[in-house]
Formats: sequence, structure tokens, C-alpha cells
Amino acid sequence: MPSATRIQYELPSETYLDQLLTDDLILRYVKDNYAYSRHRTEFYDTPDWALTRAHYSMDVDRDLAIPTVHLARARLTPDDLPGLLRGDTWTAPFEGVDTMVDALAHRGAPLSFLSIARGAELVCHFQIDHSSKSTTLYLPDRTRICMSFDYSVMLAGGKQGRSYELIMDLLFGEEQQLVNYCQQIRERFGLPPVLLSREMKAQRLLGGK
Repeated sequence: MPSATRIQYELPSETYLDQLLTDDLILRYVKDNYAYSRHRTEFYDTPDWALTRAHYSMDVDRDLAIPTVHLARARLTPDDLPGLLRGDTWTAPFEGVDTMVDALAHRGAPLSFLSIARGAELVCHFQIDHSSKSTTLYLPDRTRICMSFDYSVMLAGGKQGRSYELIMDLLFGEEQQLVNYCQQIRERFGLPPVLLSREMKAQRLLGGK
């Protein structure tokens, strides 16, 4: 059960990246080339969003050679820092939608998730097409952060929503180092934090369903 710590900020546009990527606050910590990726994720829940209410998020990446389902139990913690997300994750290969829950159970998914999802109807409420540019930041004290610039198009109920985000995932080191660095980023560039989960954004796009 890997844990995850992430901080996310909204970007006004793709062209804003040039300002960030040439600033010394970021440039000094970049050693590797940027990696580029494109993929689509489908997000599943019960028809009445029971998993979302229990703070679970389940998505499927079908672009991989082996279809993979991802489960996360996470909550935004704005009292600690706006945009900060803490949680746990589980990942499992699967063969079909009806096998996703059992596949996650074999990987140690919690009973609170299984009590909702096992035997329930699961539907794809929305999907997101991602275009990402990412690299590792090598901060002092061996802190490692995966920095990603994500352009995404959310598709839900025949509607579309677009967003640009700066995503900072802690790979190694203390959470406070991530927090301290991201506070500098936010102050330098005036970036607003992401305060809504993907499921919340989808529900808004669907008109509050």
C-alpha cells in the first residue's frame, strides 16, 4: 500500500510554462531530460458516487500494454497547505470491468472499499485525456520530487472541461521539504492551488449530479 503526497497548482495557460521552466527556482534542480506522455484514464464509481463520498477514486488506464486499475484513498488538506493531497494507492492488472474489484482485493485494497464496490454496479462517469511533461527535481537533503505539467481534457456527459496544472509528487524525502519548496513556487508565480478533486470537477461539469 504505497502512500502518496502531492501538491497541485492551476496554470493559466500552456504558454505560462516558459516562465516557470526558465526560472532559476526550478531550473537549478533539473538534471534530467523531460519525459512526454499521452494517455486516457476512465473513472469508475457506483451510479450514486458512493466511492467518491467515501474518499475513494478508481480509474483505469487502457493505454498500457496490460490494462491497469488504480485505486486511491486520498483527501485534500487545505488546512495544512492549499493544494496538498495525502493518501494511499493500490494498483492491479485486470482483464475486464467485472474483475477490477477482485484484482484490487488481491493487492490489499481495504475492506471499506470492498464493502462498497464488491457486487455493486460500476459505471464510467467520466474520462480524462492527459498530455504530460515531467522530470525529477533534485532538491537538497536528497529530496526528490516528480514535477509534471499536465494538460487535461475532461469528458463527462457530452461536456468538456480543460485545465493546465503543475503537479508536484514527493518521490523521496520529508513531506515538509515538499511543502516548503511548493510554498516558494506559489509565492514566486502567484499560482492558485487546486482545491477540487477530479470527481468534484466532473460532478460540476455534469451539473451537480
